[in-house]
Amino acid sequence: MRYIGVDLHKTNFVVCFLNEDDRFELETFPLSKAGIKRFTGRLEKDDAAAVEVTQNIYYFYDQIKAFVGRIVLVDTYRFSVIAKSKKKTDKADALALARFLKLDHLREVPVPLEARAPVAASAPGARNAGWAANQAEESRTRRANSKRRCIVTFGCCIGCCQRAIEAAR
Repeated sequence: MRYIGVDLHKTNFVVCFLNEDDRFELETFPLSKAGIKRFTGRLEKDDAAAVEVTQNIYYFYDQIKAFVGRIVLVDTYRFSVIAKSKKKTDKADALALARFLKLDHLREVPVPLEARAPVAASAPGARNAGWAANQAEESRTRRANSKRRCIVTFGCCIGCCQRAIEAAR
């Protein structure tokens, strides 16, 4: 069994593969379909992985959950070894996650239900032209923010999708 610590970012992720005998290997993968495919190719069914919770965690979680035996999502603000460390590097964070996963000393963040039903919202009728203009501007802002959230949540980095964001404005 291996213990895998993953320091997840918007464009890449740093992985520490820790063996039972405390030998470890560090590697950086791009956060792309090719990078995730290369990463999942190195995984085994009896591996356990600890991953930092970031905005794109659920996309990453969905991509690797079939390849490992256990995934622990870790809130790094509550994991004081990372939150208060003086040596704040991606490799050190990935190694700390793997070591504490091996010791089973990580607080897990629950994974929400996979099926999330959209919430229907109904706006009251417009009372005057000023109110309608304000609602239209708020609607444009909500759509733009929603697209930003989707881009980050489902695996794209904002830098490569800037045109889509600008088009929403």
